[in-house]
Amino acid sequence: MAMKRCPVCGEKYSDTYRDCPFCEEEEALREGEKLRRSRGGHRASRTRQFSLITPTLIVLILIMAGLLVYLLYGDQLKEKFGKDSEPDKPSTEEVTPVKPAPTEEKPDVTEPENSGEEPGTMPEEDPNAATTPDMPAAQTDYDKIMALPSGLTLSTTDFTLKNVGETATIRVSGGSGSYTWASEDDGVAAVDGNGKVTAISRGTINVVVSDGSKKGVCVVRCNVSGSAAATTPSTGDTGTTPVSGSGLKAGSAKVINGGNGVRVRSGPGTTYDILATIPNGGSVKIVESAGDGWYKITFSAVGGATTTGYMKGEYLANN
Repeated sequence: MAMKRCPVCGEKYSDTYRDCPFCEEEEALREGEKLRRSRGGHRASRTRQFSLITPTLIVLILIMAGLLVYLLYGDQLKEKFGKDSEPDKPSTEEVTPVKPAPTEEKPDVTEPENSGEEPGTMPEEDPNAATTPDMPAAQTDYDKIMALPSGLTLSTTDFTLKNVGETATIRVSGGSGSYTWASEDDGVAAVDGNGKVTAISRGTINVVVSDGSKKGVCVVRCNVSGSAAATTPSTGDTGTTPVSGSGLKAGSAKVINGGNGVRVRSGPGTTYDILATIPNGGSVKIVESAGDGWYKITFSAVGGATTTGYMKGEYLANN
């Protein structure tokens, strides 16, 4: 068997080989190494890609989980951790002193002795008067009308009556057409629902009219002398006019059965304010009946001013 030397690697090999088996083996080893390296590189690349993708997915998963938790329980967590993070603050009860409740003072309602209607029993007083304070006087029609704005037109806004019983009618226009009339003092001049004014005694007052939203005012001057009793037609031995069918008549009267005095109220009832106390035998003038045994009267107050008030009929008698 003849031998030959490979010109590449210098090894001898049998001439039965077409090519040098040593070179072929070396080539095969090199190819195998290349293949191995190539496969190893792909695995490393995949490993590097996987190592980069894995933490990214984890971060995304954590973010999505956090968002889900916030959407479901965000308000509760905010309330809980928000309260925990706030510093402790003293409560209002800890820093604000508690004011003691004011003690209600009850008005003294005990009636003084010998200062009112008939001493001792004071029969015209309400049985509860000893424990109930006097209520404020009720607002009259005159007061209500005077509180309204002007706006009605009157046929006259100032006139004079010279005799007791003399009359004059005030005409009104404007407004709703439904009117309410009132006199400042019925003991000086009275007015009816048609605006007819009648002189009663000497004095100057206002007569007012209202349609419920506006008012008109007229000054009435009663320059009369004497009293209504002196010029009223006689209907009996007193020369006065009966008041609502009772034994009392409009005109001069005096206080009776009063002991040390009888109270004059601002309205027909014991809940109204006390205007004055008139002594037994004091002079008054009966204007009209106010119902329920009460009478409207006029009398001379302190300073001589003519004042209107109310008194029970059992303490009055015509002169």
